[in-house]
Amino acid sequence: MDGLKCYFKKIHNQLKSGFTRALCKHGLTCTQFDLLVYLDTHTEQQNTLTNLSAHFGVKHTSMIHVLKLLDEKGFITRTSSSDGRSKAILLTGRGRQILTDVRGKGTLLNEIMFDGLSEQDMQLLKNMLQQICTNLESDTFQHL
Repeated sequence: MDGLKCYFKKIHNQLKSGFTRALCKHGLTCTQFDLLVYLDTHTEQQNTLTNLSAHFGVKHTSMIHVLKLLDEKGFITRTSSSDGRSKAILLTGRGRQILTDVRGKGTLLNEIMFDGLSEQDMQLLKNMLQQICTNLESDTFQHL
């Protein structure tokens, strides 16, 4: 069992260092990039500080810091929401351009990372990882 946990740690470390190298060239951290991707893929809803903090499982103060940096870099903008109580967070044209530039590297990463795996292998891996995520989100694991 410990061998399996070790593989997860190694995979995590390799992905993080690889993405950090690629994103550093654009002045981004992995956290900032993840937030930009989320904003780009969740346009059907109004993204606010509250729902972003909830989605990423971080405190408002942490999210405020990340949003401030992205705003200063010109990757996001904030506009008054329909209810006037919160601000909607949107990608700017510059934010979309960065995503386009970096996503090309993500395609290459997928090709490298999943080389040698069949579609059937990929589906099985996806199912197993989804189950592991579900298990780790359970009350039993959360209250260890």
